[in-house]
Parts: sequence; structure tokens; C-alpha cells
Amino acid sequence: MQKSLTIAVLVAMLTWPISANATGLYSCEPTDRAQWLTQAELTTQLETLGWSVRRMKEDGGCWEVYGTNPEGQRVEGYFHPTTGAAQLIAQRGRILFQAN
Repeated sequence: MQKSLTIAVLVAMLTWPISANATGLYSCEPTDRAQWLTQAELTTQLETLGWSVRRMKEDGGCWEVYGTNPEGQRVEGYFHPTTGAAQLIAQRGRILFQAN
């Protein structure tokens, strides 16, 4: 029984679709990494627009930002890595904005 369960788990793990972007809500088109805004540059750009940035990381080829938007809402945002343009803004799974 234990051997069958182990084999079943291994088969499931090996056949599960794997994606580098699996954790995020949004993916940006591939861009040259050398052209990306730095975290400091994007933070400055967003703060100029009234955002407060708590945390930022790369996800799905975008900058994923956790913070407060100009309206005072705590949100998760995906921003284009080279322009800093908002691509998707969400709050607790609810999409507030999505670029076309």
C-alpha cells in the first residue's frame, strides 16, 4: 500500500504542469533583463504617483508590488518591468484594474 501511494505521488508530481509563472496572477511579455527598471527606480516612480510600496519581487516577468495604492487600498500590483506601467492591480483576488 505504501509503495503504491509513493508511486502515485511521484507520477502526479512528474506529470503536473510546471511553469515559471505559476505563482502569479499575471505574466508580462518577455523583455531584455538589462532594460528592466530597478526596484528603487520603480519604487520612486510609484511613490511619485501616490503609492506606498511595502514589498516587491519579480514574478511572471513583471515586477510584483505589494503596497497601498493612491486610493489607500492595500493591493497587489503587477507592473511592466521596463516602463513601470500598471498591468494588473488586485485586492484579495479581486481584480481592480487590468491593462488591455
